[in-house]
Amino acid sequence: MTSKTHLLFPTVVQTTDIENADALNQRLVKAVATLQTQVPNTKPDDWACSVYTTLHSEIDLLEIHPFSEMKTIALREISRYADAMHMHAPAANLRILDAWINVYETGDSQEMHIHKNSVFSGIYYVQAPEGCSEVMFRSSEADTMIDPPKTATDDLNATEALFPAIAGQMIIFRSNLQHCVLSNKTEAPRVSLSFNVDIHE
Repeated sequence: MTSKTHLLFPTVVQTTDIENADALNQRLVKAVATLQTQVPNTKPDDWACSVYTTLHSEIDLLEIHPFSEMKTIALREISRYADAMHMHAPAANLRILDAWINVYETGDSQEMHIHKNSVFSGIYYVQAPEGCSEVMFRSSEADTMIDPPKTATDDLNATEALFPAIAGQMIIFRSNLQHCVLSNKTEAPRVSLSFNVDIHE
């Protein structure tokens, strides 16, 4: 008798180390510091965390230098992700819906959530002190299935996965993938730029 294990409906997450990120991040860190003095914290009332964010501000972040440098990079990486998954998503049809800065000070975190009304989402790490908060991705089935005891955890049975924050790295994933940010245990801020993308005809 022969049996075979099949991996169905995989969850795909792409990580990319962006070229010349050190110089880019130096410019972005300075710009974020200026942004914090000019743009109030627009953290939604239903967020349980205390993170500084520009999520609901009126600024068009990717039209402001040097954040505008991220627009081409973000669309390029989304296009690569879509190609890897054999999706019909030509670069010309990708549209960035919104982009925002999150600054996690010591002790800051963010609860589990998804990004509604978009197809792809991304995170770019502008500043990520060693040992700062990781992003946790969680299976949509984690809360609905009976999870029996495990002798080991691997890609076949895991319901959660941790990705470290690495300065200069971009993470791309489907917008409906649950994720959260763990508490920042370092003394320095963790700074990220996030964005949502859809496909239009």
